[in-house]
Amino acid sequence: MRKYALLSLVLFVIASQILSCTGPKLQEYSTTERDAAALKRNEQIRIFEKRIRELLGKEILPIIDVEFHYGRRIEIKNLIKKMDENGVALIWLMPWEPLGSEESLILNKLYPDRFVPTTVGGDGPLWHSSDRGFLEKLKRDVHSGKYFAMGEFEARHYPPGWLKVVKVNRGSPWDTHMPVDSEAMQIVFDLSSKTGIPFLLHHEAEDELLPELERMLASYTDARVIWCHVGWNRNPNTWKKFRTTDGAREFLTKCSNLYFDFLQLQQSEPGPRAIMYDVDPRGSFSLNREWKKLVEEFPDRFMLSSDINASIFDRYDETIARDRKVLLKEVRKDVAERIAYKNAWKLMTGEDWVD
Repeated sequence: MRKYALLSLVLFVIASQILSCTGPKLQEYSTTERDAAALKRNEQIRIFEKRIRELLGKEILPIIDVEFHYGRRIEIKNLIKKMDENGVALIWLMPWEPLGSEESLILNKLYPDRFVPTTVGGDGPLWHSSDRGFLEKLKRDVHSGKYFAMGEFEARHYPPGWLKVVKVNRGSPWDTHMPVDSEAMQIVFDLSSKTGIPFLLHHEAEDELLPELERMLASYTDARVIWCHVGWNRNPNTWKKFRTTDGAREFLTKCSNLYFDFLQLQQSEPGPRAIMYDVDPRGSFSLNREWKKLVEEFPDRFMLSSDINASIFDRYDETIARDRKVLLKEVRKDVAERIAYKNAWKLMTGEDWVD
């Protein structure tokens, strides 16, 4: 067992080095860029609004992508090109933990009509060790008033599919569990409650892990929580409540402060896990009837995310195209508009979108 644990740790370090060394050289910013203050909130909202209306004027359904992981390994001009090609109006750009939340402010200052100021998330060693300095810095960032969203915070997180060649033990770098009711998570929920700023939560929907989330949603009713990647079932034996739409419906009914973004399929994920889609023998996707019913029953509680990072940037086109051709195409027009941009707009600005 110790041998496998050591091997998983070595793989974690190697993979981290690969991800940090591949791709273009780290971009550098001038002192002027780094010292530039974020635009005033109301002015920034108007800039975001103008961008969305420009796409609407071209009869393009705008998309707000609420989860994009950024570590300076993607050329920003290439990302903007992808946004233009896919009708993505805005991105909540979550910086990699070592870069700090300020990275998002810098990119917003450079491209104020593209990137929504978003704090770092909790997906690195500082978060998973409940580092006090990290948490205090997060508090200062959120209370600064400069950010419209927080990033994705990991609670229970399975190892990636490619690592299944070895046995990975819970608690290893690739197989983590920060309890949703832990002290660190309580800080995030409290920040969202007090400021109205939304955050994303990654939590595997195992039956035995659902109560800790239910307790937090009940305790922090003013928090705005986006539970990531709904629409799949990664283990029917332990995800019994989420074998169908029943689990999501139960949470949405009981917890008015809960929202979802949808799963994004990766090549390593077997088809049957994507329970929100029906797949025909030719491999074509369609939205499952029961999932369509759920989404249209709660039209203001779902939004879109690419969940893209540098290592899978080449899948951005495919990801957005599937959202458009399957999900947005098969629900009612008014629901598609809410999912594509109106729900995310309300969460990040606190305002209803005015047609």
